[in-house]
Amino acid sequence: MSTVIPTIKLNSGYDFPMIGFGTFGGNDGSEQVYSAAKAALEVGYKHFDTAYIYETEEALGKAIKESKIPREELFITTKLWPNFREPQHVSPVFERSLKNLGTDYVDLYLIHWPISVEFKGYEFSDCKTTGDMKNTHVPIIDTWRAMEKLVKDGKARSIGVSNFTIPMLEDLLSKCDIPPAVNQVEIHPALPQEELLAYCKSKNIVLTAYSPLGNPGYRGAFKTMEEPIIFELAKKYNKTPVQILLNWGVNRGYAVIPKSVTPSRIKDNLTYFKMEDDDIEAVTALGRKNPIRICDPKNVFGPDCDIFA
Repeated sequence: MSTVIPTIKLNSGYDFPMIGFGTFGGNDGSEQVYSAAKAALEVGYKHFDTAYIYETEEALGKAIKESKIPREELFITTKLWPNFREPQHVSPVFERSLKNLGTDYVDLYLIHWPISVEFKGYEFSDCKTTGDMKNTHVPIIDTWRAMEKLVKDGKARSIGVSNFTIPMLEDLLSKCDIPPAVNQVEIHPALPQEELLAYCKSKNIVLTAYSPLGNPGYRGAFKTMEEPIIFELAKKYNKTPVQILLNWGVNRGYAVIPKSVTPSRIKDNLTYFKMEDDDIEAVTALGRKNPIRICDPKNVFGPDCDIFA
């Protein structure tokens, strides 16, 4: 029995599947990402998330091509890394993403981080982070103008951002011609992002949650799936703890992009069901008092790039 996955209408007019397939972390095993993406396509995923820096675009594109699924039935997201934030670099690196993916357009193109660092070249080896990279302070709106041109040229159907705070969104909205359709951010029960979620809903910006399970394999991560309430709800709904966490997000009104390379888990993750409001609140309360952020840009780009300070 297949699950009907809900969609949400973006401010660009396109339908956005609320359960997607993430490909982060696969750059050391593109064959693994290729096989996982094939499995995801076979069980009915329509929304796929990648990024230039992940080095998984090519593997994803290969799986999509071989699936024979019509391109218009799929929703593909990729992202612009901080090395390419100067306007003149946006189109060249975007074209590289299109070539990797084997498509002539993407459904959503995101500014990966609200940070700009030194450009050293377009190869993957040129944009690896070192932990001491200096913010070059390219204005967001300058990058955004180049991305708006991608929309006007029909190469990106929607554009958006990732890891943006409310003040950053406010500033962009005050200057842009095309408003961001999506803000992809870290959300899980240890970091419920209630204020950001309410703000984005008020501005018709859809959130996408990365690390929707709290990144359980990450050293020192909050053990969300070990919380008693998660086990209780899994028993109540006859679902797995992972399915509870993913559907907590979807029921709150945003998309989730779990990743897995295990076919059975890939299939299980594509399960949608309604949760009662009290149960959603009980999970949200886990991180309300002491939120825990796992993905800290200071650890990626260095102390000069603390965007959440």
